[in-house]
Amino acid sequence: MTVPTRKSHERAGKRSVSLAQSLINEVEERTGRTGFSSVVAEALEEWLAAQKLGEVVTADREEFGPVSAEALEQAEREW
Repeated sequence: MTVPTRKSHERAGKRSVSLAQSLINEVEERTGRTGFSSVVAEALEEWLAAQKLGEVVTADREEFGPVSAEALEQAEREW
């Protein structure tokens, strides 16, 4: 799944993170050292999108309650 990335002209910030060396090695084998940051940025964009979606689902369930079995069956039929 590819999600839109933040505007390329946005100022970059730096953070220090600790990752398993095997993970670093695998990413660098595929991207080279210069592509590492873009892979991390894309992964974080996807994580944020999932978090935001979870917040929307939680708010919906709080307002309207859980999805009924009947609604789930209808959605599955239409899918």
